[in-house]
Amino acid sequence: MNDNPDLVSVELIAAHEASDVSAINGILSLANILRKRGLLTDAEASAMYESMSLPLGLAKYAQNAHVQDVQANLDRLFAVIVGRG
Repeated sequence: MNDNPDLVSVELIAAHEASDVSAINGILSLANILRKRGLLTDAEASAMYESMSLPLGLAKYAQNAHVQDVQANLDRLFAVIVGRG
C-alpha cells in the first residue's frame, strides 16, 4: 500500500472509474447481444436505460460535467441498441 493518501485517493478513483466503465460496457454489450437475438424488447431496453440513468439524474450528481458525459454516452449507446430492433 502507498503511504501517500493523495495517491491512494487518485488510485481509488481510477479503480472506481475502471469498474464503472467495465460494468457499463458489459451491460450494454449484453443488451446488444440480446437485442440482436430478439430477446430484448424496446420496453425492456428502455427499462434498463431508465434504471441506469436514474442515479445519474440525482441532484447531487446532475451538475457534474463528468456525470453528464456518462449520461450522454448512455443516451447515445441505448439509442443504437433500440434502433436495432
